Amino acid sequence: MFFLYVIALIIIFLLALILLAPIAVAFDVNGGLSGVRSNVSLKWMFLSYSFSGKPDEKEVPVTNDTSLKEESLPKGDSSKKDFSKKDSSKEDTDHPLKNTYEMARKGYAIKGQFLHLMKGLLFQLQIRDLAFDLTYGLPDPADTGMLCGYLHTLASIVRGRARRFSYSLYPVFMEEAFDVHLSGSIRFRIGSFIPPLLMFIFNVKVLKTGWWFAKNRYSSS
Repeated sequence: MFFLYVIALIIIFLLALILLAPIAVAFDVNGGLSGVRSNVSLKWMFLSYSFSGKPDEKEVPVTNDTSLKEESLPKGDSSKKDFSKKDSSKEDTDHPLKNTYEMARKGYAIKGQFLHLMKGLLFQLQIRDLAFDLTYGLPDPADTGMLCGYLHTLASIVRGRARRFSYSLYPVFMEEAFDVHLSGSIRFRIGSFIPPLLMFIFNVKVLKTGWWFAKNRYSSS
């Protein structure tokens, strides 16, 4: 029995370390229309790990086999093939289209609970320093202006949580553009995310919505 008690205490101690020991994350992200480069380092107690990401530069080989095969097929066969594809795609999309409106309505019903969850998770982060520079332009200038308002609102929320925070937004209304630089360091504890997650999961509206999605998925399959 004493041996079992020792094992149980060791397991409890390890779980407490995992849930309560702070995790420090430092990151540096640079991106543009060509891709995103990132450097991230994690530190947990005496362990550390770092990794970097670079945009993939893969060229897709082009062969003439497929084009020759398509040219060798008679026109009648290709039309039948296209017609059968249209019929199958129509049958596949009939059922999802019927439930799209209902799914959107169910998801919108828990919008308040989802925003409360995001706010709770954000308040568990300890933002030491954060620098954010973004130049962006969307195809529609109206969308660019709307996004600018949303980003300024988000920046005002982050400013209240960060010790040091600087940001700059440069909207481009005449053309598409994207250039971002994000760097900073944050700390968090895994255990601090559990209360807001439990409050979201066991909310009555969330449970009803989750049950509806699960039942609808089961019936559609």
